[in-house]
Amino acid sequence: MDIENLVNIIGGELINSPKVTKIEAATIYPSKVESGDAFFCTDFNDLPKAIQNGAYAVIFEGDLNISDDEIAYIKVNSIKQAGIKFLRYVILQKNCKIYYMPKIATSYLKQITNQKSNLYTILSEDFKKSFEVILNDDKEILITNNLEFANALTPNFLDFSKELNGYIIDDWLLKTTFKLEKFVYQNMPMPPFFLKYLKIAAAFAKEFQLNYDINKVKYFKEFLPYFVDNNLTVVTKGSSEKVVIFTKSLEVIDKSLNYLKNQSKWSKSIVLTPLKTKLSEINRPFWVKNSKEAVNILKNEHFNFAFCYNLKAEEILNSQKMNQKRLF
Repeated sequence: MDIENLVNIIGGELINSPKVTKIEAATIYPSKVESGDAFFCTDFNDLPKAIQNGAYAVIFEGDLNISDDEIAYIKVNSIKQAGIKFLRYVILQKNCKIYYMPKIATSYLKQITNQKSNLYTILSEDFKKSFEVILNDDKEILITNNLEFANALTPNFLDFSKELNGYIIDDWLLKTTFKLEKFVYQNMPMPPFFLKYLKIAAAFAKEFQLNYDINKVKYFKEFLPYFVDNNLTVVTKGSSEKVVIFTKSLEVIDKSLNYLKNQSKWSKSIVLTPLKTKLSEINRPFWVKNSKEAVNILKNEHFNFAFCYNLKAEEILNSQKMNQKRLF
């Protein structure tokens, strides 16, 4: 690609008169720069490495002292926006499709299908990782959990919300029996309000003729429950009335609390969250500075269900074999 074309695509300003006129490829990681590449610089500390590796162009925002007139320096107002503009161009050239799918649905898609599918790639929430994948991946479909990002990449993105036919037969917060098409799945390790997302994942797999297995469903980072005793030692299912649930989603906590309010009024629930977490629906959470404070609260407060938001199970629970003792 000509430097002039690159400048036009990303809406930048060439601030010097370089000797190079073309680039061969692009990257956002200095360690991946090869001779002839354009380097999207997010940190000026990365520049020496990128230039040493052979960058022909540097895209940057802010003020920068030019150290080498051999290469092109292109200034932009926003390095992220410049990167998105470049990705738009790449997507058009590759003619790949961008799909939006809820995060929990993509988690189930990973579980029930072959994660190394030749058809699709699920983009990371990390912009840098997504940038590299879009540039280098040759899959027909790219899936993102970020609706804003999908719209930024292309106004023609596809919102996959189709669901496989199915319904709940019996449920508890920690397990659900349901029917999908002709088959019944008993006591599956998932909260009932996740069934919608599983139906989306299964519908995607069916539409694109991917082999899938619903029996592979298990808990994941959006909902990781453990039965514990009073010392926070992980115990076997049903041997305690205390369950600690780790999640990275406030929405999951909201839905869990609403479920318990309607279906299990006898139970006592508490929520632990790091300081400065913005909350709208959760009343009277326990704000914790660190895992030590969380442990103290969990040992001294009465609860049947404790929801730990953005906290690490391995730093709070007493078990070297948590994965083996996880529910179901």
